[in-house]
Amino acid sequence: MSHRLHELRYKTFEELSSHYAVPNLKKQKIQALCNSATKLYSEAEKQYDLHDEEQSFIFYMKYFNVLTAIKGSKEFPSQKNYISALLGNHQKNSKAMERAEQLSLSLKKRYELMRRSEECEMVVESPGGVEDRDEPIKPHKETSIGSQELFSMIQNGQQDILILDCRPKKDFMASRLLFRDCLNIPQEVILPGMTAGRVYQVLEAPERVMWNSRSKKEWVVLMDWSSKGKNPVRNTTLWCLWDILENWDPDVTYSHLVMLDGGYEDYILRYPMHSTNPKAQAPVVQSQDGNLLEEIEYPSIGDIVMKRDSFAKEVTRSYPSVDRGAKAAAIVTYEQKEKYMQDLLREQENITDKVLSTEMERLKAEKTWEELNQIKQEKTAVEEQNQALQAKEQELLYSMLQLENKERDYVAENERLKRQLDEYRQKEAEVAAATQKATLERIQEKEREQKRLQERRKMLEMEREKKLKVAREQKKMLRENKENVEIPTINRAEKPQNLMGMAEIPSRGIRDLAPVMGNVDRGLTGLKNLGNSCYMNSVVQCLSNSISLTDYLVQGGFRKHINRSGRTQGRIVEELAAVLEALWCGRYKFISPVHLKQTIGAVQSMFRDFDQQDAHEFLTILMDMLHLDLQTISTDRHLREDLPVSEKAWLQFTKSQESCILRLFYGQIKSTVKCKECNKESATYDSFSNLSLELPATNSRCHIEDCFDMYFNGENIVGWNCPGCHQSRSAVKKLDISKLPPILVIHLKRFYADGSTALSRYSKKHNYISFPLKNLDLSPYLTRSEKNSRKMYHLYAVSNHYGTMDSGHYTAFCRNPFLGRWFKFDDHQVSSMDSGDVQSSAAYILFYTFIPNP
Repeated sequence: MSHRLHELRYKTFEELSSHYAVPNLKKQKIQALCNSATKLYSEAEKQYDLHDEEQSFIFYMKYFNVLTAIKGSKEFPSQKNYISALLGNHQKNSKAMERAEQLSLSLKKRYELMRRSEECEMVVESPGGVEDRDEPIKPHKETSIGSQELFSMIQNGQQDILILDCRPKKDFMASRLLFRDCLNIPQEVILPGMTAGRVYQVLEAPERVMWNSRSKKEWVVLMDWSSKGKNPVRNTTLWCLWDILENWDPDVTYSHLVMLDGGYEDYILRYPMHSTNPKAQAPVVQSQDGNLLEEIEYPSIGDIVMKRDSFAKEVTRSYPSVDRGAKAAAIVTYEQKEKYMQDLLREQENITDKVLSTEMERLKAEKTWEELNQIKQEKTAVEEQNQALQAKEQELLYSMLQLENKERDYVAENERLKRQLDEYRQKEAEVAAATQKATLERIQEKEREQKRLQERRKMLEMEREKKLKVAREQKKMLRENKENVEIPTINRAEKPQNLMGMAEIPSRGIRDLAPVMGNVDRGLTGLKNLGNSCYMNSVVQCLSNSISLTDYLVQGGFRKHINRSGRTQGRIVEELAAVLEALWCGRYKFISPVHLKQTIGAVQSMFRDFDQQDAHEFLTILMDMLHLDLQTISTDRHLREDLPVSEKAWLQFTKSQESCILRLFYGQIKSTVKCKECNKESATYDSFSNLSLELPATNSRCHIEDCFDMYFNGENIVGWNCPGCHQSRSAVKKLDISKLPPILVIHLKRFYADGSTALSRYSKKHNYISFPLKNLDLSPYLTRSEKNSRKMYHLYAVSNHYGTMDSGHYTAFCRNPFLGRWFKFDDHQVSSMDSGDVQSSAAYILFYTFIPNP
């Protein structure tokens, strides 16, 4: 019975041979190499049974390359018997060798026949040999161009060509094309999430002139070292540049945007005299088709770091070391100890001053609130004055929540310093100097004063809580009375029903931002509180300082990607773009985002009223809405068997329709489950727009790395149906990041269900989380394939929450990318702040990015 062979993918045996090299084998552990060899052999057998000669030959040859690396390993002699048993007997290798030789002969014959067939076609075909057609031939949009065609165009003196070389800067300087309009966009500056405008900003003045000429060129040719095919390989530098020009360059429509098939390497191989240095060599990079190696993460259970329950790490200063062996060293050490003790006491006194000052501010605020409340109760108060007093009262309440949080941080820091002093005194039983005693007495006196003020303030606070409780109950009764009013009947037959269950989206023509005029620096415009809308204001200000997103929306690039057929009709992104444009024009002190809130509320009813909401929940829903509004970018990629598993999962998630939101904020998590009995593992992939990290149960200080460890380290699971054992087994589950987003959003899970409190179903954790403002390194939490693209993240925005679940307030801390300073956004009030105050126990959502500032 004959079987149909697969069509040939390559043209020559030499081209096929370039695809079975397996890089970086010397760096792999021998256990990982053995696992890889087993999988490669199985895949080779599978392709052989499917009669795919090329793929089968490639996997057999990869298998032999891995075997060679195993035998050359230093560990092989000591583990020879074990490895031989693991890989199989000599008969298996003989069979593989025999099949590889058969495939080699068969493929060489097929390539020769294909070459002869093509030569015959060239002889037979002539300009007049094609029959006339009734239908016109449809124009084909080129996506790649060969070296011969490019050379011919250059030699013919065609001036409307721009070549964009995206190799590294050092490679470009070492060897480049001898062509005037050849511009280097260095690999090191091209990042996912960039727009054409951001590319312009990283170029030097002469390069910008050539970059701007792209709109006048008939042909724009993209080139790297060696990319082949009709389309760039996803997530490569060439693909990123292609994506920027194709999707994020709204002002230019390209006649011919193509890539150079084979890259610079192919060009100088054919035309060495038309380059500055034809001897240049392409750097050796890891092969993209080693898909089987992608799944091998943990050769054994012991390699997986398990979750820890400890969050005990604190930032503590090391004690001065004491060398008892030398008298001179002991004298120096004594001086060091004295200085260290004085530094600690001085720091504690400063913190005590801050606690006392904050307590005085809180007491003053309580008295001011009481005075305002009394004025409100007077019958003579005019309605306009009453409204102004209510606004002032609300601002005062928000201010008191922030002061309470600030004092809590100071008290916690003071306690830490006290513990440090006590530990130091216990370790070094020295008599305190007179200056130290005087400092201690001052600290104790300030603490006594702070306690006296605290008692007075607590009495006023209790009175305020009673009055607010009465006011809330009255408001609740009024709302219930309104709901009980008889609603007039409406004949639904006269008006079409809203099939999507949404309120009517406001008309575009009635947008009113109600701006308050005033010259401010760009990006420092506030947002008016519309009534418990601080959660929205905080999130919008954080998104506003996501410069890649803001560039895309404010410059109008989003308009060609709007999805009018979605349930949001593209209206959410239009309203957000209008708000961001007003925030960055530099003409307003603050604006009113009424239309944005109404439009979001029309789609999601929970945001329709003026109740307090969770900023994280709002952000997650808003991201989904924006993605739906812009989900029109086709990836032109289809599921294929040779794609990595992670790439298949990503395509299944996106349905081959992407958006700016997806490409900026969404990443991918790999979940690996490994059997404790047979070591069989199974991997699944899930996408995320933010990471929600657990906090310790107690309100202690901890590092964000501890929270990452609790999220990503391994955990034991029971009752897993192992595909190897075919039984229910105990296993270890481990999470890793398989795709890093350009913007990483981290949610600190401060709220939790608490059945022990009668006042609220939820309680809040006030942990002080230490997180870096620069150089957040996620490499310990990446898959092996993603470690090659390791990037450092920098903090640019924080959404803060003060108070409780029932009565709280949100602000935002954002770093202005143009001014390089941090600012506090408290609804309509915007003020400068010190970077040292960014970390606090109010931090709720963190925004990090690896995209450089303009």
